[in-house]
Amino acid sequence: MDFDFFYRRLTLIIVILFLFTEFGFSAQDHKIEEGKAAAMANTSVTLMDIWSVYHNQAGLGYLENISVGAFHQSGYIKEQNLQGIAFALPTKTGTIAASYSYYGYSQYNEMQGGLAYAKTFSKYFAVGLQLNYLHTQIAGNYGKADAVSFEIGILSQPIDNFFIGAHVYNPSQSKMGGEEIPTIFNLGVSYLFSDKVLLAIGTEKDLNQEAVFKAGIDYKLIEYVSLQAGIATNPVKYSFGIGFHYLNIDAHVGFSNHQTLGFTPSFTLSYGF
Repeated sequence: MDFDFFYRRLTLIIVILFLFTEFGFSAQDHKIEEGKAAAMANTSVTLMDIWSVYHNQAGLGYLENISVGAFHQSGYIKEQNLQGIAFALPTKTGTIAASYSYYGYSQYNEMQGGLAYAKTFSKYFAVGLQLNYLHTQIAGNYGKADAVSFEIGILSQPIDNFFIGAHVYNPSQSKMGGEEIPTIFNLGVSYLFSDKVLLAIGTEKDLNQEAVFKAGIDYKLIEYVSLQAGIATNPVKYSFGIGFHYLNIDAHVGFSNHQTLGFTPSFTLSYGF
């Protein structure tokens, strides 16, 4: 018997079962929580930066500079690591953006590539739309699957310093290889109390899961350093993080807590030209 081959296949089966059972896996069912979003319990639907490409594309419409970024989100085991890159190009007619993320490892992985467009109709309202190509692959003869989906978001500032955001991921309820791709609704508000304090609250609803309620805060400690914290329900999850800002460089480290498995880190680095 080839014990090395047997061991590799057994390891693959265990990892896949862990993904399916422990975390309720369905096709492309992981959430992207890059550094700042992870630190604020993913209350990111009203944020306006390059990472809006993953949370609410409407926020891209407010970008003024060409921006690039990369993130790494650690899993509870290394086979669950998630990483990605993003690029945004503001133009006179709107912002064009592209993103790519990779989840898993050589034996099991999921990839998503996205192309987004966002436009502001005034400083008080913006709309964003993104088309996604999804690919899932399991090594050996287990197969692979592909799908296309889209997501749409809006962002409004009805009064100064108060923001309302709404976003829907996969409103068409597309499927991949017979597996459901989650349809997720996000609604949130935030208020900028001063140039130092932003408070955000929101709710998230997967059609097949209970609603999640969340709140987060971003506090500018000193000129180059900011602090973040958040809390979410179903299950209860605490998070915190720190951001570093110098010239056009932004870096964030966020830590998200699982009641049983502990904290996992997320890192981001972005640059605006």
